Amino acid sequence: MVAADTLASYGSLARYDGVVRMAQVGISDDTILAAGGDYSDYQYMLKIIEAKSTEEFAIDDGSTMPPSALHNWLTRIMYQRRSKMDPLWNSIIVAGFRDGKGYLGSSNMYGTMFEDTFMASGLGAHLALPLLRKGWREDMSEADARALLEECMRVLFYRDTRASAFITIGKADASGSSITEPFKLDTYWEHSAFVRGNTIGDGSW
Repeated sequence: MVAADTLASYGSLARYDGVVRMAQVGISDDTILAAGGDYSDYQYMLKIIEAKSTEEFAIDDGSTMPPSALHNWLTRIMYQRRSKMDPLWNSIIVAGFRDGKGYLGSSNMYGTMFEDTFMASGLGAHLALPLLRKGWREDMSEADARALLEECMRVLFYRDTRASAFITIGKADASGSSITEPFKLDTYWEHSAFVRGNTIGDGSW
């Protein structure tokens, strides 16, 4: 499972909300690509993946890139762009499920990649990873995993000035991959004291 918020910032300006930063990719739709960083570079990645998928479909030999191969291929592209001093300004997470095995990998703009059972990018690497280390279990149910991701995203919303309370969650399993519509987290900012205001002395606020 992968979670991402839906805010796109222009520098320090929280400019666009409702921007989905994860997508189902590949012919088999068993892989999810999520990205932070420059949104146009993320769109470029989606375009080259679509072109690669079209090529695989045209060859028609029944072979398609599994999630691990797609991750390695994207990492080589990111490293090549970095070597040309024209990097793709993204941190990406690739999640997928193929042949009875789940896959989770991450790459950064320098073309450095790794795989793990859980990971986070951006400010999440500082704030969410401790929560993931504490809450993750190998035998977690889908509901438990979703609750843990929502808690991580809630903490990031509180602590990160460029984060939104609206998030999407992607899932890849034996039945394929899926991504939720953006939904709003329950946060403390909906507390009645903030919503209705309060009274102090003779005045009110």
